[in-house]
Formats: sequence, C-alpha cells, structure tokens
Amino acid sequence: MRCEILHDPEAFHALGTAWDALAASAEAGLFLSHRWLESWWRAYRGVDELWVLAMRDGDTLLGGWPLHLRAPRSGAIKIGELRLIGDLGGEQRSLLCRHDDLPMVAGAFVDLLGGARGWDLLEVPMTSRRAIETLDRALVERGVKSDHTEAPGRAYADVPPIEQWDEFIRVRRPARQLAGASYEAAPAAGVASRALEELLRLLRKEWAAKEAASPASDPQAVQFLHEVVPELVSRGLARVGLLRLEGAGVIAADLVVRDRDRHVQLLRGADPEHIPAGAAEQLTVGSLKAASEAGARRFEFAPSDDDTPLKSANTRVDRLRVWNTTAVGRLHRGVTSLKGAVTLKAASAGDALKALDKLRDKAPEVVQRAMARVATYATLHLYRGELFTRDLRDGGDLTIRLFTRPEFEALSEPAREQFATRLDLQPSYCRQKWDRGDTVVLAEVAGRPAGIVWCARAAVYVPDIGREVRPGAGECYIHDVYVHPDQRGRQVAPAMLDFLARELRSRDVYRAWALIERSNTASTRAFEKAAYASVADVVYARMGLASRLIVRPPDPEARSFLGLP
Repeated sequence: MRCEILHDPEAFHALGTAWDALAASAEAGLFLSHRWLESWWRAYRGVDELWVLAMRDGDTLLGGWPLHLRAPRSGAIKIGELRLIGDLGGEQRSLLCRHDDLPMVAGAFVDLLGGARGWDLLEVPMTSRRAIETLDRALVERGVKSDHTEAPGRAYADVPPIEQWDEFIRVRRPARQLAGASYEAAPAAGVASRALEELLRLLRKEWAAKEAASPASDPQAVQFLHEVVPELVSRGLARVGLLRLEGAGVIAADLVVRDRDRHVQLLRGADPEHIPAGAAEQLTVGSLKAASEAGARRFEFAPSDDDTPLKSANTRVDRLRVWNTTAVGRLHRGVTSLKGAVTLKAASAGDALKALDKLRDKAPEVVQRAMARVATYATLHLYRGELFTRDLRDGGDLTIRLFTRPEFEALSEPAREQFATRLDLQPSYCRQKWDRGDTVVLAEVAGRPAGIVWCARAAVYVPDIGREVRPGAGECYIHDVYVHPDQRGRQVAPAMLDFLARELRSRDVYRAWALIERSNTASTRAFEKAAYASVADVVYARMGLASRLIVRPPDPEARSFLGLP
C-alpha cells in the first residue's frame, strides 16, 4: 500500500476511473464524484495548489481526500489553509473511503499530512459522526491538535411521495400566489444552457436590487456551471427550473442537483419586481413537486433571506479543524483559543456539558469509573419523521408484518424463549409494552425472526433522560429497533420503518419521534434512510438528586415532546 499527495491535475485526472469506482462503492454521492471535483478545480484553481490525498493498494484506490491549499490571503495572520475541493458549505462528505476501511485510511492520511510541509490549518466538512470520531482518535493518538464545530446548514423539507402531494401542499402552501404563473424544468442539455443563462440573468438583477455582489458575477462560478450543468441535466442529475408568467416571460429560476435521495437547490433567483407577489415561493413549490415526482426524500433549499413555510428544519454541518505544528499554525490555534476564552461567559450550559463529555471519553478508565459514581451524563440525537407512505422495501426472502400479543402467547414456551433471545428481548418486557398498547412490526427472513420495532402512542418513560416523552395527537414514539447481527446490512431496519409508516398512516398517525444514542451509528443510518431528520441533541446530566435536560437547538416541538416548557 502507498499514500501520496497529488499536486498535478493530470495525475488527478488519471485517477478518474478508480475514483468513481470507489465513490460508487462508498455511496459518496454527486459532490465527491470525480467529474464534479475536477470541473470545480479547473474553474477555481487560481493561485491555489492541488492537494489530493490518495491511498492505493496496487491499482485499487482505497481512500481519497480531495483537498486544495489556499494561498495565504491578506489579514492579520496569513495562513495556508487546506480546504475541500468543491465545498459548498452544506451537508456533504469530504473523506472518501469504504465504511470498513475508515480507521485504516484515516490513520494513514493523518500520518501523511503530519509529514507534509506548507500547510497551517485543515478545515473540512464532515457529515458522519463515525468519521469524526475515527479521525479524532487518530489525531489524539498522534498528538495533533484539532477540534470540530457544529453550525446550522441549509433549510430542508421532507419530500412526500407524489401520491400525497395534494395533502402536503394543502397544509403548507405559501399564502402568496401568482395567477398565470407556471413552472417547467429544462428537459435537455441544449435547453438547459439557455435556462441557465436565464437563471444567471435573474440572479444579477435580484442582487443588484439588494446592492450586493451576485453569485452570477463570479466568473469562476459561471465557468463551473456552464461546464457541469448541461452534462448533469443530460444524465438526469440536475434540472434548471423556470417560472414563467404570462406576458412577462421568465420571472424566477433555480438550479437543483440530485445527490442520491436528496435534491439540493444550489441557486435560486427571482425578478425583484415579482418577489413581493410570491415568485420565489411559487418557484420553490414547483421545484419541490418536481423532486417529489422524481422520488426524492429530502429537498434542501438554497440559502436565502426569506423563511419559507415549506421547510421542516435545518441541516447540521460539522467542520473539522486540524492545526499543523508550524509557527503560523500554532499562532492561529492560540488566537482561536483566546477568542473562545473571551466568549466563555456567553457559552451555554450545553457547551460546558459537551466539554465534559469530551473529558469523560478521553479520561483514563479509573477517572471514568469515579465520574460514573457521582454523575450520569448522556447525549442522544432526537429524530423526527414525517410518515409518508412509500413503496415497501421487503422482498425476496424478507417479509415484514405486524406482530401481536396473541401470536406471541400462542408460541410454545421453548419457541417463545428462542424468539425473545434472538431479538434481544425479555418476555416480561414484551407483555408490559403490549399492555400499554404498543404497535410491533416484525421482520422475518426465510421464516426466522430478523428484526423488530416497537412503537408507542402513549407516554413512555425513557431511562436515558430520566423522564417520560409524550407524543402529541397524531404522533408516536419509536422506542426500540433491533436487527439480528446476521441480518445487518440488508436494509431490514429501514424496511420495517417504512412498513410501520404505512400502518400508522392508516391509524391517523403522521409523525414519529425517536431518541438514538450518539454512538449508535447503525440506528442513525437506518432512520436517516427512512427519511427521518435529526432535530436536536438531547443532553441529560444528573449529579446526585439534581438533573438537567438540555435541547440543542431549542426546537419548540422537540421541547414539547420532551415535556419541557
């Protein structure tokens, strides 16, 4: 195996086939595809330097990190920064590798950067908590200084299946409507080029009215869009949407790209003369409907000053920062730490608890045991799902059905014990939950239990947060999801969640909540594949008889579900 840093664009170009093969196997999406990255670099390279990290075993690419070194800009500290090629500032990955290879690749790349000169700071987006934790461990083991911060990302909406579009838009349609306006998407590459020109024209006009610099005034951005958009449209990975008004022509336009099951609105422009009448909102409604027709699960909105009534929440963006041991790197880290100390008094209790969490995780075992005796501390992710019914995922030898208490009691004693043991249950636990009225979904493979989901519509006591959660009218709480180890990786959990959504919809339940431990990456992936969205972190701290529950960010619906004022 060998690791190297590619500075020559031709060397990166030659890596195209191997790069895309790795991206496909790692399900990396559009923004880590070789075509996207290479086109972005050609447009934006300027005076910057290419720094693509590659790990290979013979001709097989095992890992890639597409970075570029930004030449020091003006300012108090002139720092050489490593940044992601094509970083849109949204929810996207930066490190490319297969799931099982992550620890090996992360360690190798940390070692490679540690021996490289010329950079002072690495700052990249990270979407996988497992990737963050793996890199953190590799950095700590090597004594490298780093941190990661979290900030709100793009606003998004959960996309309903097209069969439920009328119901969805009846509830959430914006109040402003333009009579005579109609939405259409550019159907072909040639038309897309002309549609893109319309979008750029509207962006220039809109931002001129704001007396601000338009994205369309950046020649590098325009070059990049003209290179990639027609091809993406021809491959069905992008669309340029146009809102036409009788007698006025095109009054609004947007560019949307498809990244797996999410559609991302990269740019949106509207004629300032028609914005007050609702042109931007009506364009977004048309674009969201097109996403629904294409089978998208999530639609992310372009950054905007307007607060669209269609959004569900905001994505969260984690950014990893790593400092080199150069004089400038040490100085920059010191200044960053000083800024943090100055604002310490304004920090929330949640930030202090997050620091405590890091201390607990990294402390020696004897310290952790001592802390456990006097304090309980946990961080969970609160997920919320809009229960749209979709095509069922079961098939082949996988079957999914409701499982009732009479069926459970009808099993012989040995069969019942075997059933409970295979699904990590206790018979007394099962009976207690059925007495409360819980709904249970069972997955079977070739007639053997493969997974189970428990769902409650009543109040449920959650030991991890020391209180009851209370689903509201039309809501439920999914408190247990389990898949047998020999069936993991077969999409059993998302299939059960989809089945449960269909069943709950028939009972007038339209929203579900779930609390997932921070370390439970398998459950996190399952819920996200079933179109659940992370709403907040729930931090529970208890010392003696005193306890506190903190919700970050303080989402009002999440606080109500958790019984907080």
